[in-house]
Amino acid sequence: MHLQFKIGVDKTDSFNSANFTTAEIDIYLSDAQEQFIEQRAYGNNFKRESAEETQQRIKNLQSIVQNATITPLAATADNKPNGQFVELPSDYRHSLEEEVLVTYLDCNNASQQIRVPVVALQHDKYARAVTNPFSKPNTNKVYRLPFGRFNSKEHFEIISSPGYTVTTYYLRYLKNPAKINLAGRTLPVPSIGTGQQGELADEAYREIIRVAVRNALGDIESPRTQESIQRITEIE
Repeated sequence: MHLQFKIGVDKTDSFNSANFTTAEIDIYLSDAQEQFIEQRAYGNNFKRESAEETQQRIKNLQSIVQNATITPLAATADNKPNGQFVELPSDYRHSLEEEVLVTYLDCNNASQQIRVPVVALQHDKYARAVTNPFSKPNTNKVYRLPFGRFNSKEHFEIISSPGYTVTTYYLRYLKNPAKINLAGRTLPVPSIGTGQQGELADEAYREIIRVAVRNALGDIESPRTQESIQRITEIE
């Protein structure tokens, strides 16, 4: 990736382009990786396609899709009525799909379990949703509110119906891949097959390198920036 980046900015240690250090190239590549994921995950790209709208988008990000099975935290005074916090994985980036396992007593006073989908809800819609008999939580859905960080972990709050207890939270999500880091390696650089392995598909890294080159050319105010942007558009 470093070699292709250097070629992309016309540098083989003797040309006239800016002399980017290994650490600087790492930063450009890592920032480009962030841009690539954001654009593919949320539809902020030339084709306006998000993570799972097409086979190409699925392939772009499928290697950073993860599952997590989480036990909700005990309810506290900080929770909404019938609410419980769930602590998200440390590498959590973006939710793809969520469900919970709830227990309740049926009309015969027998304990039952059911797996229920989770519906994301904004705080400004919370009061209306939980009091409206047609939209409040029930056996068909529970609500999830965003919440901040504590103990250095990001949290959600799950809101269920009275009489229902959420026992397990199932999350499928996009994780944050590791930063690209050649600068931190002990020299000599490991041979092919023993170094840091990318977490995205190979074709994704080809696009990431092009984005990194575009950003670098923009920083040095190169007239080739527009040409590079055009090539990325064609790739899309």
